[in-house]
Amino acid sequence: MSLFQLQGTGLRLLTALLWLPFVVAVVWIPAIRWAFILLVMFLSFMGAREFFALTREKGIGAHDVLVTVLAPLLVAGSLITDMRMILLAELFIIIMAHVCSSRHTIAGLSASVFGLIYAGYLPVYFVALHTVNKSGPALVTILLVVIAVSDTGAYAVGRRFGRHKLAPKVSPNKTVEGAIAAVVCAAMAGLVLFALKTILHWDSFPAWSPAAYVLAAILLSVIGQVGDLTESLLKRDAGVKDSGSLFPGHGGVLDRCDAFLFGGPVLHYFCGLYASIW
Repeated sequence: MSLFQLQGTGLRLLTALLWLPFVVAVVWIPAIRWAFILLVMFLSFMGAREFFALTREKGIGAHDVLVTVLAPLLVAGSLITDMRMILLAELFIIIMAHVCSSRHTIAGLSASVFGLIYAGYLPVYFVALHTVNKSGPALVTILLVVIAVSDTGAYAVGRRFGRHKLAPKVSPNKTVEGAIAAVVCAAMAGLVLFALKTILHWDSFPAWSPAAYVLAAILLSVIGQVGDLTESLLKRDAGVKDSGSLFPGHGGVLDRCDAFLFGGPVLHYFCGLYASIW
């Protein structure tokens, strides 16, 4: 059976298995950590392309090419200087581009600004997490594992036991039961990560309490589901099923990374808050 003959769960699983070794390598192997930056820049670029493909479906005149270039540059620039300064500079460029062109609509300007934040600013937090002293790779791993477990729990329980729609006008297949299961599974994943860190002496993982691991996991699950619903809203308004086709069986970058995009900033600031309080 060829890759193109696989369908549904089988294709999703195969895609995940093909990507997993590469992602683990760029996150954890010091000699090629530069590849992690390039990966995030690539995902930022592709995410911007997918977002503006959605806006074109709605006939919105955004500066799509400009923002698609600026988004990955924001990711790269965050390694050199304060990302807030770069964000403000790029926002100024986008505003002036709209002022000086024929695209004078509120919708166009709003789409350009949102596109930069969605596909450029949010991915910056992947890099910010990855560069947090010796715990960087571990924090990225926590983000990836917890949200993956949360998504899997929501899908499995929602499909089998889901009865009450969570947001029927935005994503008809998501259920309240699935959302609750996602949070429970995420909390369990947090506990398992703490147990593995303790038993196997994974010193690179944060020295948090068990309650902190569980709390971080719950926050990631909740905000990840908000990210998932946000992307569903964009697709439903544009009238498309998937944002792209980069990941067979999963869809595009935004389809696969929606929850991670929202989870990155939450985990980043959770680390700072935990350090300041405890």
